[in-house]
Amino acid sequence: MTHESAEEAGIASQSRWILPNGCDGLQLPPEDRDLPPDVADVRYPQFFLRPGLEVYTFAAKVRSPVALTYEVLSGEPYLWLAMNFSGRNQYLHQTGLDGPVLPHSSHCALLRDPLTTFDYAAGEHRTAGMAVTPARLREMLQGQRLCGAIDGFLDGTFDPAVLSPRPSAALRTIAEQMGSHPYHGAMEAVYLEGKAFEMLAEMLRMVFDEGGRAHGGVARGQALAARDLMLADIAHPPRIEDVALAVGLSQRRLNEVFREVFEASPLQCMVRWRLDLARQLLASGELSVKQVAHRLGYAHVSNFSLAFTRRFGHPPSGERDMGRSARR
Repeated sequence: MTHESAEEAGIASQSRWILPNGCDGLQLPPEDRDLPPDVADVRYPQFFLRPGLEVYTFAAKVRSPVALTYEVLSGEPYLWLAMNFSGRNQYLHQTGLDGPVLPHSSHCALLRDPLTTFDYAAGEHRTAGMAVTPARLREMLQGQRLCGAIDGFLDGTFDPAVLSPRPSAALRTIAEQMGSHPYHGAMEAVYLEGKAFEMLAEMLRMVFDEGGRAHGGVARGQALAARDLMLADIAHPPRIEDVALAVGLSQRRLNEVFREVFEASPLQCMVRWRLDLARQLLASGELSVKQVAHRLGYAHVSNFSLAFTRRFGHPPSGERDMGRSARR
């Protein structure tokens, strides 16, 4: 397993592996504690941003079933958020909480005891997420109170729980960006800290909405549902009238709700979201302007270039050049 960390930051932890035959990695000499290659290839970089805050990505090609146990060493409670893209496994927390982790699922865990074990089946596994302690979360929220579960976590009065809200397109995008960006060094830390804030905000929004506590009530929930439908295939989005029908609104009312929530019409939002994604793709430096335009559903590169320049003040080729420079 590969770990990337910085001292005196993040949330101190250690991991171990155990095979079905009882072989335990911690029982081996330090030089032999990596997972055997015939069992799995695992990459688990942890980006320790500040004390009590970390972002991580996890990618594994598991060839034979294996259990991975993670132990938090700080002695503090922690909030763990995750977006699981692929692979099935089963988690078991020290308090007895257990359940499946399925492909394309998200999880919000409020945990107090340090040990969690994941039983991984053979296959490809990919996850991205974050963890935060109560002290760091209080600083991030700057005194804002949210709901009973999170407020209890901040006050130390919560019951351990794992919530699995239906992941939004926005959460999937944020999690993808954690593992794919052009930055290094200090800029990488700044970028990932921003993504941690975004993931936290989106996950909490999802939890509130699923529990019937969406800010702005039913209208906001319908707008967010419509947004997820529109972003599901950003190159070939559904017709606005079909989106309205799917979320139970007239087309006129959908426009009103979008202006209330997003301060723009559905079509204006779609253009904005497409161009925001285009900027991220260009910044990676891996795709040409033509490739990005076609990936996002623009039939003509000239139309894409004009729209991009209107939004950001410079042509897409300039964004790509800046991204390449940042990678050097």
